[in-house]
Amino acid sequence: MKTMKKTWLSLSVAGTVMIAGYALPPVPVLAAAAAVPVSAKTDGSVQADFITSTELGSKSEWLKANVKVPVLQGLQDKKYQEELNYIIQSHAEKDIANWEKEAEETAADMKKNGYEMRPYELIVDYELKSDGSGKPEGIVSLRVVTYAQTGGTGMPRVDTYTIRNEAEATRVTLDELFGDKYQETIDAFIKAEIAKDPDSYFPEEFKGISAEQAFYVENGEVVIVFPKYAIAPGAAGNPEFRLPIPGVETEKGSESEQAKESFTLYRNQVFADASGNTMIPLRLVAERIGFEITWIPDTMTAELKKGPNWTTVTIGKDAYFFARMAPMPLGAAPVLVESSAYVPLKFVTDILKADLKEENGSIVISWS
Repeated sequence: MKTMKKTWLSLSVAGTVMIAGYALPPVPVLAAAAAVPVSAKTDGSVQADFITSTELGSKSEWLKANVKVPVLQGLQDKKYQEELNYIIQSHAEKDIANWEKEAEETAADMKKNGYEMRPYELIVDYELKSDGSGKPEGIVSLRVVTYAQTGGTGMPRVDTYTIRNEAEATRVTLDELFGDKYQETIDAFIKAEIAKDPDSYFPEEFKGISAEQAFYVENGEVVIVFPKYAIAPGAAGNPEFRLPIPGVETEKGSESEQAKESFTLYRNQVFADASGNTMIPLRLVAERIGFEITWIPDTMTAELKKGPNWTTVTIGKDAYFFARMAPMPLGAAPVLVESSAYVPLKFVTDILKADLKEENGSIVISWS
């Protein structure tokens, strides 16, 4: 059976940075004709006039395509906008064509050897992180995630597009935001963040940001994005680090919102089990909320503790303890994927007592 190779990719075209992809043979854009337009629709909320989306499907029985392609329509520079939209859709169409070929070849190999194959799934989704109306003004920032599921949690590619929305649009760069010593500044910040929680990263793998480092802008901050596995275990997905932009006031919410801490789980960090339960990485989530985790290999059990709060989970057992209460089922037992424990999403609310909400296909976890 053929397998996709994990590799580093770096591409700079009209403000695009592409990272953490999978090596595929090049396919001409015209070869992507198999991509099937499903629909075009406008996103809701305040972004409705700024961005729409087109959904693409697949004609192959071996590839389920859930491809949502962003279409910018609010840039002042219409020529730049048209070219950027073309680039983004071209990436999606080529991904569909490449994965159709891969899936069909794999299905043929498996049939030849007497095995059945479940269709691959290609997912493309996006978030408009900044529409230019916030701080800093005039900066539009888009994050597009592409990943294929062939079993396990998949290997995502993150494309980021950060543009200055002016009559002549230009790509926003890190040196523009942080000055000539941007690499030194950002490297020092990331090293300090990794040092706070070294067990969640591969500290020795961080060599500094690259000249074409992926990032986006959101709420007055720059968010540096790394490929999956580059500097952390797979459960971390694509690690992100948020830095305030010098001279820009960070946007803040209401007092009640400020009283809570939060972080975001992206779709490539979770997966659905055979019963449709959303499974999330235990260590990543629990440690972000402030729990200390002790792993007991003899019993395949994780003990979590935060002040007086205590709980345990055991791989393969749908029985979750909290404090001194009787164990409760959550509909799915913890599982190990790539040496990382995953638990059902309900673990966050029912056991860790945190809040959940969905934003643009991602999961925002917040707690006091």
